[in-house]
Amino acid sequence: MNHEIAISIEPISDNNQAMLRGVIDYVNANSNLRVHKVGAVPFFPLANLKDWNGAGVICTTETVRQLNTVAKLTIPCVSVSLHHTPPDSLPTVHSDNEAIGKLAAEHLYGIGLRKFAFVGNKNWSHNQERLLGFQTELRKKRADCEIINVQFANTKQWIWPAEIQRQPLTSELIKLRQPVGIFAAHDEFAHDVVETLKSLQIQIPHDAAVIGVNNNRLICETTNPPLSSIVQSAHQIGYRAGKLLHELILGNSPPSEIIRIPPEGLVARKSSDCSAMKDEHIVAALSYIDLRCGHPITVVDVADHVGVSRRTLDKRCIAGLGYPVAEQIRRSRINKARQLLDSTNLQVTAIGFKCGYESPSGFIRAFRELTGITPGEHRSRNQN
Repeated sequence: MNHEIAISIEPISDNNQAMLRGVIDYVNANSNLRVHKVGAVPFFPLANLKDWNGAGVICTTETVRQLNTVAKLTIPCVSVSLHHTPPDSLPTVHSDNEAIGKLAAEHLYGIGLRKFAFVGNKNWSHNQERLLGFQTELRKKRADCEIINVQFANTKQWIWPAEIQRQPLTSELIKLRQPVGIFAAHDEFAHDVVETLKSLQIQIPHDAAVIGVNNNRLICETTNPPLSSIVQSAHQIGYRAGKLLHELILGNSPPSEIIRIPPEGLVARKSSDCSAMKDEHIVAALSYIDLRCGHPITVVDVADHVGVSRRTLDKRCIAGLGYPVAEQIRRSRINKARQLLDSTNLQVTAIGFKCGYESPSGFIRAFRELTGITPGEHRSRNQN
């Protein structure tokens, strides 16, 4: 028997589109399922589902109104949102938001910062969880964070692409002690944080490093400087939601808890790509390394560019970063390699050459030493 399902996930961002692809990949792998389409797009408005006679629906429930709409449906339903705590009757697949917060803390602490802030909406469940993960990890390191609650400009409910109120945000950001690492619960919030910091003449990332969540490239790559962002496992969320809905259609019992999927990782861009140290020599060295890490540069090259001796620069880097210049070169190269492995189909050998390694064996060895796995294993894991 064939089952027709509806997908009510608007394809307005990279994250939503990846979830859609995940659902569709599950459907394509099961011949007794098919997706209902309106015209050319596999999207069905949630408000229209009350008169639809299909087998089930996968949807976002970002507002209380949407939750109420779903609660009235008589067909199996799976939500992929966690703005509000769902009722027990609504099976939900979402990110492991505490793991997202933990990853943010590890990244910002790892670039040398010791003061932190969280920007999010305290009324949203997934923002509360991201804050909890962020605080828990920081407290393990004997640190904590300031909490800035966003206020929306034109509505009580955030509706994409509405902005948050700048004046309250400005008042809170100006109070932060610098250098500071700021974790924004969404890329939209992170963008507004960056714009507000620039209006206050606060340098990014030297005085304030900023990261967001979702890796929405339309936002991240058009923000100046480009935004670092945590990547949710959106494709896997969609695929798992498709599988769960299929199980419900076949009469299986729903899970007793929310299904949580760990994030894929963090894409580092200019907004957090160097330590927020005051040492101008370190800042200059980090900028040069980031620009030239695809070439076979040496520590002497970096020292000559900065205008100090190799020994002096190493001492400054060890004091400010916790490791010497050579280690920063290696980290920059491997970070570039990760991005190329994830975003291109280039062969591993070609990626090694693009990242400044003169031999495949040297690249693979350096990658394994820093990450614990080979470049090929990294690519396979992310593809899976």
